[in-house]
Amino acid sequence: MRHKIFLPLSAGALGVVGLFLRRWELATAFEPDTGLSIPGMSATIALWVLSAAVVLLFLVLSFALRGDSEEGLQGNTPALTLTVLGAFLWLGSAALECLTFGSRFREAASLYAQGQGGNPMLAMLLPAILAVLCLGSGVSLLSVGKACFRGSGVSRFSGTVLVPAYTCCVWLIAAYQVRASDPVVQDYLYELLAIICALLAFYYLAGSAFERRRPGKTRFFALCGVYFALVTLADGHTAAELLRYGGCVCALLPAALGHPLGPRMPQAQEDVSTEEGRMEEPPHE
Repeated sequence: MRHKIFLPLSAGALGVVGLFLRRWELATAFEPDTGLSIPGMSATIALWVLSAAVVLLFLVLSFALRGDSEEGLQGNTPALTLTVLGAFLWLGSAALECLTFGSRFREAASLYAQGQGGNPMLAMLLPAILAVLCLGSGVSLLSVGKACFRGSGVSRFSGTVLVPAYTCCVWLIAAYQVRASDPVVQDYLYELLAIICALLAFYYLAGSAFERRRPGKTRFFALCGVYFALVTLADGHTAAELLRYGGCVCALLPAALGHPLGPRMPQAQEDVSTEEGRMEEPPHE
């Protein structure tokens, strides 16, 4: 039981340390005029060393504990609270994304009129899709959390649990699209790592609905997602992005606790499936 408290606490504590190191790096490790990174700075090296050590630590612990039984969200109030909080943060992110549509469209239209941009309607397509998916992710977390907390479970092969993973896919594309022209990878490295880890964590969480449980990989990417999401909070993000990172932290902590968001088949359904399987067995001679 101790590791179920140690793992999320360590992810949160190390993430906060990484957050302060990232702020130190942003303040000292980049040239003020050009924005280029300065090689060999202490803050950059310290953050690299910490991140490498964190990933190695979580890798060892996650796969060492992958055989532990998973209790699910049933009756676990702290895990449910984190899940609900993460859902509302995703819903808030969707609302803030919608509020920025007007300014984004005017900016895209201005660039189009100057011959420096493409069709403004196409430029708005990706943010609109992301807003809709954030809304769907919030609803998905609420429904899955409620069903698992009550012990009813979520039906097998349900596509509802895949919505957060789809959201992270579009989020990753949108984040890279903004940063693609930036020659300094150090500017956006931790941002992309946070989204990638969250994407893989939600993917493996959803796998439990498709009879593909991967507890070691789920816990590892959930812990890394929490760490990198906290680290990248030091970067310059919009309010909607900050809410999404906060939502990832809250939604992934239950997986680090050993209480995955992925649904498990209700016991009654398992018993029925077992009985049906026994009835279908041919009689032994």
